[in-house]
Amino acid sequence: MAETPTNPVQEALLARRSGNARALAGPGPDAAVRAAIVLAAARAPDHGRLVPFRFLEIADDGRERLADLLAAAALELEPHLAAAEIERAREKAHQGPTILALVARIDADHPKITASDQWLAVGCALENMLLSAQGFGFAAAIRSGRFLDTRAMREGFALARHEHLAALVALGTPTDWPPQRPKPTLTEVFSRWPG
Repeated sequence: MAETPTNPVQEALLARRSGNARALAGPGPDAAVRAAIVLAAARAPDHGRLVPFRFLEIADDGRERLADLLAAAALELEPHLAAAEIERAREKAHQGPTILALVARIDADHPKITASDQWLAVGCALENMLLSAQGFGFAAAIRSGRFLDTRAMREGFALARHEHLAALVALGTPTDWPPQRPKPTLTEVFSRWPG
């Protein structure tokens, strides 16, 4: 079998892995590196140049406010949640020396660019962010899910009607990595059409 071709970008793509938010320590990326990471994210493919994303840095003095929002979101989804689970939700606001929020700005009524194309751009921006962070020697842990679309989070982040809190991304120096998970093989994801 022929050797798989490689280059530095290919190597970075294949080496990318998610970090564990609980295992992220300082230092985190400084202001210049944070700006570079966001700039790389903003270079995502973007059909129609709509820029359907924006980024927020959670300030250190905003961590308790974020913890309050996370607790409120957890209770909104499950009103009888145990105190320990509420505290677990709050802890997410304090994991990682840096937290960036990715806000998707989706124009579902755009006459030419479909919402799915816009979401693809948001996903590409997130991947660019992850790759850039890892290239600078940091690990990233993504927080996403239903809790981000709760009334508490939408109001807390003052989102416009067409905006969605897509992810919270914790960045920092990894002290430990989660176990490697199996990755799909080429034959699992690639075939010819028509077959």
